[in-house]
Amino acid sequence: MITARLYSLNSFQLQYKALLQLSVSQTIKNLVWSIPEEDLLSVVNWNNMLGIASALCHSNDSKHLDAALRIAQTCLTSQTTQIQKYGAAVILESLTNQNSIKLAIDRNLLDDDYSDVIPLPFKLMSNHTRVENSVNINDSVVSLNRFQKQVYDASRDASAISISAPTSAGKSFVLYQLLIEELKEGPKNIVYIVPTRALISQVEEDLSSLLVDNDLQNVNLSTVPLRNESVNQTNLFVFTQERLHWYMQQGVDKIDFLLVDEAHKIDNSNRGILLQRKLEDVIEMNPQIKVFFSSPFTSNPELLLKDLPTSSKSSTINTEFVAVNQNLLYVTQVPRKTKLWNIHLTTQNGSIHIGHIVLDDRPTTVARKLALITKAISGNKYGNLIYANGAAESEKYSTVIQSLINQENPELPNELNELIKLVKKTIHKEYVLAKVLKNQVAFHYGNMPLLIRQEIEKLFKLNKIQYLVCTSTLLEGVNLPATAVFIRKPTRGRGQPLNENDFWNLAGRAGRWGKEFSGNIICIDPKEWGVPPSPDKRKQKIQKALDILEKDNAEEFIEFIKNGSPREEAENNQKFEFAFSYYYSRFLENKLDDKSEFNSRLINEFNQLKENIKIPNEIIFKNPGISPIAQQELLDYFHTKKDYENLIPVYPEDDDAFQEYTNLIGRIGKTLADFPYQLNASRALILIHWMTGKPLSFIISSSIANYKRKGKDFKVDQVCRNIMDEVENFARFRFAKESSCYIDILRYFLVSVDKEELLEGIPDLNLWLEFGVSQESQLSLLSLGLARNTVISLSEFLPSSEMDKIECAKWLMNIDIDSFGLSEIINRDIRKAKERLNKVVS
Repeated sequence: MITARLYSLNSFQLQYKALLQLSVSQTIKNLVWSIPEEDLLSVVNWNNMLGIASALCHSNDSKHLDAALRIAQTCLTSQTTQIQKYGAAVILESLTNQNSIKLAIDRNLLDDDYSDVIPLPFKLMSNHTRVENSVNINDSVVSLNRFQKQVYDASRDASAISISAPTSAGKSFVLYQLLIEELKEGPKNIVYIVPTRALISQVEEDLSSLLVDNDLQNVNLSTVPLRNESVNQTNLFVFTQERLHWYMQQGVDKIDFLLVDEAHKIDNSNRGILLQRKLEDVIEMNPQIKVFFSSPFTSNPELLLKDLPTSSKSSTINTEFVAVNQNLLYVTQVPRKTKLWNIHLTTQNGSIHIGHIVLDDRPTTVARKLALITKAISGNKYGNLIYANGAAESEKYSTVIQSLINQENPELPNELNELIKLVKKTIHKEYVLAKVLKNQVAFHYGNMPLLIRQEIEKLFKLNKIQYLVCTSTLLEGVNLPATAVFIRKPTRGRGQPLNENDFWNLAGRAGRWGKEFSGNIICIDPKEWGVPPSPDKRKQKIQKALDILEKDNAEEFIEFIKNGSPREEAENNQKFEFAFSYYYSRFLENKLDDKSEFNSRLINEFNQLKENIKIPNEIIFKNPGISPIAQQELLDYFHTKKDYENLIPVYPEDDDAFQEYTNLIGRIGKTLADFPYQLNASRALILIHWMTGKPLSFIISSSIANYKRKGKDFKVDQVCRNIMDEVENFARFRFAKESSCYIDILRYFLVSVDKEELLEGIPDLNLWLEFGVSQESQLSLLSLGLARNTVISLSEFLPSSEMDKIECAKWLMNIDIDSFGLSEIINRDIRKAKERLNKVVS
C-alpha cells in the first residue's frame, strides 16, 4: 500500500524522529533537551510531513494513524505558518478527531473560523467527512469519530456486536448513544454489565446525566437488584455479574438488551466464570435479545459472539483507531549521579534520548524517588496519576509526595475543603487522606467509600487535585484519564508482575482526549521490572476463564473434585470452586456434552457424586461459586441439630446479635468456607454495624476503641484500611454469597423436618450485606441512585423505615435539603437524584 511505502521512506523517518522528539520534549517542563528545539525544527519540512500525513490518515494501521495525528498536533503546537496550521486541522478532520480541533481552538492555536477560510476543495472534503460521520439521535445531530460510526452502522442490522478499540477511542460515548436509541423505543428491560462495584457508580452517574440531557422520561435507572415495581416504562439496570445473578433469581421479566462493558474480563478467574455463566443463562432465556460486548484493544473480540443463537445476526468491529498520542518514556539514573535522570522515548523503531531532569533532592528511598521524579517531570502541572502496588503503598506515596510539594494553601478550593470535612466525618478525623488533600494530593482505591471515591475522581478531572495515587482499580475500567501516568515496578496483587495486557490497560489512561494533545507514560527503572514495558502494543487475546482452566489446570481441578473440594484449597483457589459449580450445574441440566475427554471425565465423577448430593438442583443453580459437596455438608450438619430455631440468623439489631453472628460465621466457616475462627468475633461486629446502617466512621472508631481497651498498638491509617477491606471483601462479597446459600439450604431443611412455621423469621441477608442497610426505605433510596453515605445521613429524617421506591421518590422530591445541615457533597448527591426524578415525573 502507498501509506506503508510513504511511512517507510528514509526521508520521512528522519523527519519523523525529530518531530517525535520535539513533540514529547514540549510536554516536559523541566527537561534539559538533548537537542535544542531550533535544531529539531530545522530537520522538519512541514509541507512535506503534512502531505504524507494527509495520506497516512486514511490508513487502518495504528502506526500510520498515530503518525498522522502526531504530525497534525505537533504542527499546531509548533512555530508553523497559519496555512500549515489549517492543513493540520484538515488532517484532524480526516481523522474525525473533533476533540483535538476544539482543544486547538480553546488554546488559541487555531482560529475558530478556520473552516471558513481554508481552500474550497479542503472545505468540501471536511464537510463530507463531518456529514459522513454524523448521526441523528433523539432529534439531535451527534458527531462521531471513524470507529464510533463503524459501531453505529453495525448496530443498524446486527443484534449481536462485539467491539474492540484502544482505551481512548471513545467506546463509552458511542455505546451511550446507542442506549439513547434503545431507551426511546418504549418499555423494555436493559441491563448494562460492568466488572466491578467501583465502575457501577461511574456508569450510573454517566447514564443519569444522559437521561437528563436527552430529556428521556419514564426511565427507571437502578443499580439495586430489586424486583421492579414499575410498569409501562423502560428499566435500565447497571449491575455486576453478581447483581445480575440476584436479579435473575427473582423470576424477572425478559431482558431485551444486554450491554457488557470490559467484556474481556471473562478471563478473570472465578468472576470470569460467573460472567460466562450469567451470559449463557440470559441468552438462553431470551433468544431474541440484543447483546453488545465492549473490550479494549483485543485481537479476537469475535470469541464473545461464539455461543449466541444461530439466528442472531452478529458483527465484529476490531479497530486500531488512534484518538490521542501516547509517549512511552523510560526514566533511568545517570551512572554515579543520583539526582540526574535520563529520559528516553521508546518506540517500536528504537530508543530516542530526549534529555534529562535534575531532581530537587537525593532519592534515598523508593517512595522519595517516585515522588521526586513525578514532581520534576510534572512541573506543577495537573493530571498526574501515580500507580501504587496496593492500598498501603498508595497512602505512603501520597504522603511523601505532599511532603515534598509542601504547598499548603490557605486559599484551597472550596470543593477540597468540603471533601476534607467529609473524609474526616465519613472515615476518621486522623485518616491520612484528609491530610494530603491540603496539598492537592489524593489517593484512590476500590475499598474506599463510594462518595469519597467519586468526589476524588471528579476533582482530579477538574484539576482541583494535582497528584492522584491509584491502585489496580484503574485496570477494572474506571475512566480516569490523565496527562501523565507514573509507574515503577508495577504488580497486581502480591508480588505478581503486571503483564503486558494489564500494563497497556493502565497506560491507556495517559492522554486526556480533548484536554491534552498527548499523554506520557513514565516508566521508572524499567530494567528492574518483572515484565519490562514494551513499546509494541500488542492486542490482548480474550480467553474465557473456563478455557484457561481446561488447558492449564485440568488435572488439578479434577483432583480437587475427587478429594471432595477441600475448603482450605477452595479458599486459596476460588476459580476451582466456581468452575465446579458451573460444570455440575450444566451436568444437572444435561448440557454438559461428552465430546471432549475433559467433559467425559467430569461426567464420570458427577455421576458418582449425584448419588450422595441430596441438595435440590434449584439451590445448586441459585448459588454459583459454592461447591455442591460443601452445600451437602451444611445440610448434613443441620440434620445433627435439634434446636432448629438457633440455626436461624437473627436480625442485626437483636440483643444477642453479636454472639449469634459469631456463631453463624463459625458455622459457615466450617462447612461452606474456611474462615479463620480467630476473626469470627471481630467480623461479627463489623457485619452487625454494617447491616444496621452504621457509618463507616463508627465502625472504624469502634475498632480503634477496642485496640485501646485491650492496650494493643495500632496505626489509624492501617485500621481504616483493614476495616474498609473487611467491609468490601468479606461483608459485601464473601459473606453475602455464603450466607445466602446458608439461608437457602436452611429453608429447605426446615420444610423437610416439618418446621415451616420458622420460615417467616428468616431474614434475607444478601441485599443488606451488599448495600450496608437493612431498612426497606434505605434500600429504596439506594435504588434511586443515592450513595450509602447519603442514605444514612437522610435516614434519621425519614417518616418511615418501610417506604417503597415510589414513596421514597415522592418524599425526596418534597424535602428541603438545606434545612438538614448536611455536607455540600451529600447535598449535591441528593440534588442529582432529584433532578433525574423531576425529569421522570415531568
